[in-house]
Amino acid sequence: MVFTYNMSFPQDVLEKIATALSASGMYEKAGEFYEQMEMLQRALDCYCKGFAFHKAVDLAKRAEPRLVVNLEERWGDWLVSQKQTENAVNHYIEAGSFQKAVEAAISARQWSKAVQLLQGQSPEVSRPFFRQIAKHYSEVRQQDLAEKYFIKAGQPVDAFEMYISS
Repeated sequence: MVFTYNMSFPQDVLEKIATALSASGMYEKAGEFYEQMEMLQRALDCYCKGFAFHKAVDLAKRAEPRLVVNLEERWGDWLVSQKQTENAVNHYIEAGSFQKAVEAAISARQWSKAVQLLQGQSPEVSRPFFRQIAKHYSEVRQQDLAEKYFIKAGQPVDAFEMYISS
């Protein structure tokens, strides 16, 4: 509201307002206020404190592109902490954090997305995940897919045991 009217206020008054917004837990509003004052680092800090990662990423894209990757990963971590793993997957992908993306996809039961993410990953990285995926398909009685992923996981004995126990 202060910036709505074409009036100028002393810098210390503006900073007191921003500090009061932050102190009262209105981090997103404080971030917007700091952004209007062109105090971009403080704005980013407030957006992150208030979990307004969308605004933080948008600001970083405009002002500090090198921070975007870190912010995307933090956003994904926050979403996982809020049990929103399905939404976290794409933020981890944007951050280039493929292992976390696969973990989030599996947690969200997005099996085909997890498989897609594992394509091109090294066997050391992909094997444990393929085993989890294979176990899922075994449990839901999709034995052809379970077998495929047990083999990719380097666990042919598990595939054999699955057929014996059915």
